[in-house]
Amino acid sequence: MTADCSALTGEQVDAYLERIQLPNAYRRDQHPTLDLSFLSRLQGYHISAIPYENLSLHYAKVVKVSLDVAELHRKLVQRRRGGYCMENNILFHHVLLFLGFEVYLTGARLFRVRDGKPAGWSGWEHSVNIIIFGQQRYLIDVGYGGNGPRSPLPLVDGSTRKNIGTQAIRLVYEPLPGSRQRQWIYQVRNAEDQPWIHNYAFTEMEFFQRDFEVMSFFTSHHSDCFLTSHVLVVRYLRAGDEVYGKIVLEDDKIKKNEGGKNMLVQTCMSERERVEVLRDQFGIELTEKEQKGIQGRISALAISNS
Repeated sequence: MTADCSALTGEQVDAYLERIQLPNAYRRDQHPTLDLSFLSRLQGYHISAIPYENLSLHYAKVVKVSLDVAELHRKLVQRRRGGYCMENNILFHHVLLFLGFEVYLTGARLFRVRDGKPAGWSGWEHSVNIIIFGQQRYLIDVGYGGNGPRSPLPLVDGSTRKNIGTQAIRLVYEPLPGSRQRQWIYQVRNAEDQPWIHNYAFTEMEFFQRDFEVMSFFTSHHSDCFLTSHVLVVRYLRAGDEVYGKIVLEDDKIKKNEGGKNMLVQTCMSERERVEVLRDQFGIELTEKEQKGIQGRISALAISNS
């Protein structure tokens, strides 16, 4: 695949690489080798610069999530916002295409948990990239939030990698309950003495833009989707090339994990506090119109009069 397959221009890709603060040695004019090392850096720098966030589902009078690549670039790069899974992974996909990687997108099913108990598999609600190096394929995901991978994961049954702190991730290849077809299941384990937990499952079938537009309409509007009723923002922490932790805003609580357990940092008591946290901790500046858009929603906090 070549840059002709990408919906981005060279100038837009350069702006993206500047946005994620990729070292100059890996910029386009240096012609970096298209290998796993370069890919890993792109992934790590993306997730530590561009947050996972679903604020467009809450801080807006009318919810409308665009997956148009130009709009994604305007939002995530020019406005320095973030996005949820499809926004992040589609933009990243077109960057990889422009740079010359062989990559395609596919959909994934999420494993649901309600009230601390397993609730089964969802429909197609998530997106991931699959990249091809010769005969080997790799999972690339920059849009899963708090338990996402920080580096490429080979599509090999039982393939296990260290993630952040004591967390490990792996892929297993087996059928979902009630299905005869085997799928790749992405699992996470937070310590060696803890069980592996399902996160999402995907096949190797290519999905197209229209597929994600249908999926995104559900995830941005349906009450059965967690994202429509809860505010969630995640930014990974990086030192040099190493992604070592994360900071998370879930509704009113800010938690930080620096390679160990989640630690509560702050509880927002008002919308003003939360907007300040979004600016100071995640680099997200909401316009006045966006701030007013959450009024009347179930996800709104108290409105400060000060």
